[in-house]
Amino acid sequence: MAKSSRKANSGAFSRRKLLQGASAGIAASLLTPSGSSWSQSAQSERGSASAQRLAAITPESLPKAWSREEIQRRWRAVRQKMKEAELDCLLVCQHHPGEMISERQDGDADIEYLTGISLPYKWVVLPIEGKVTAISTNQVKGAREEKLSQDRGIDVRIVDGPWSASIIDAMREASVAQGRIGVTDLADASRQAEGEVTYTTYDRVLKAFPQAKFQPASYLIDGVAALHSPEEIGVLEKTTQVGELGLQAMFEAARPGVVQRVVWLAMFNAMVNASGERPFSVSVRADGPGNSALNRPLEEVIRAGQVLSQECSGCVLGYGSQVNHSVVVGSPVPADWDAAAKDSLDTFEEMLAAIAPGKMVKEICAAYDRRLVARGEKPGALVIHSGGLGTLPRGGSAGAVGQIVLQAGMVFDVKPAFRLKTGGTAQFGDSVVVTENGARRLGRREMKVVKLS
Repeated sequence: MAKSSRKANSGAFSRRKLLQGASAGIAASLLTPSGSSWSQSAQSERGSASAQRLAAITPESLPKAWSREEIQRRWRAVRQKMKEAELDCLLVCQHHPGEMISERQDGDADIEYLTGISLPYKWVVLPIEGKVTAISTNQVKGAREEKLSQDRGIDVRIVDGPWSASIIDAMREASVAQGRIGVTDLADASRQAEGEVTYTTYDRVLKAFPQAKFQPASYLIDGVAALHSPEEIGVLEKTTQVGELGLQAMFEAARPGVVQRVVWLAMFNAMVNASGERPFSVSVRADGPGNSALNRPLEEVIRAGQVLSQECSGCVLGYGSQVNHSVVVGSPVPADWDAAAKDSLDTFEEMLAAIAPGKMVKEICAAYDRRLVARGEKPGALVIHSGGLGTLPRGGSAGAVGQIVLQAGMVFDVKPAFRLKTGGTAQFGDSVVVTENGARRLGRREMKVVKLS
């Protein structure tokens, strides 16, 4: 798979190196093997060939940037959609996909997709042809990413005043004063039904171009970003494996009497030391859904017999892909754990086998819905969670997500979960890519029950 050969500027500290260095000491102490915290099953998992391969992941082994060719591929794909929609220009603002959950902390998913840069660009102006303009404050000035953007053909503009003034200037230079203008995150954006474009900025742009026609256009980027290139799939595969290192750290640190915060830090630091980037998501909870921790360290003490579930996603070049691996910490094991864990693992394998281009999401969710109904629960629960920048579909067989037709290049986490009487969940999941002939897992660990003592 294609990977960027670009090298980081050796004369400056990258965000990746700073994060890695800051966490190295803590991670070294938290991830030191402890004979008392693992049962024989977990010890075997740690020493497995897959675990040894994962241990070889370091920031130096990962791509340092998206290639110029990849970024320009994205522009061509978005521009093709603009042509089909008869748009002359696309105004792209920051898109926060998780207001209530602390994920995508950089908060610029759509802009990051078009620039490949995680530093804070506020707006991108993308005309149907001609130069692409990215607008930011002086936070990006002089950074490695500024030159990288310029090398990709992006006109970087540093704002010292209203955003609208720079947007208006870029639009005038693109000669779209009487054109049809699409605006992302204006309305009906992913996880932002009412959009995030500020009234004042939008009002000033509208008044500057009274003869132009403006319309919401968030769907343009979502449709393109859902289909990943070989370069993106290669990065998502690495991201998945970084997430698996987070799971390994959880297996190491979790035991009765340990505070959740300690486990959270172990997972966070293991992933930072692997990729040099902040994890996309670290949310872990005992006797509750993993996402109920809202990506936060908690002062909850793990008790013997509790089930630890999580949403764990590493980050490489800003892309996340989730993994899930519930585990019982100590004993006694909940009476319904074995059956629920088997249901989750069996459902995962059945869903993986069912994935193929041309099928609807609701078709591959049939195995999950069947087991939910057999347990007296409502079908249609969330079981698909797309990878990437956090703005792509998530859901199950119900609603619009169930109607999505799978295409080769889509990447998502398959994560069937079944409730326990204790309030916990049995959930085993991994990110998969849709191929021309079916699907392939991006993770390397064995999907099995791991026992912690």
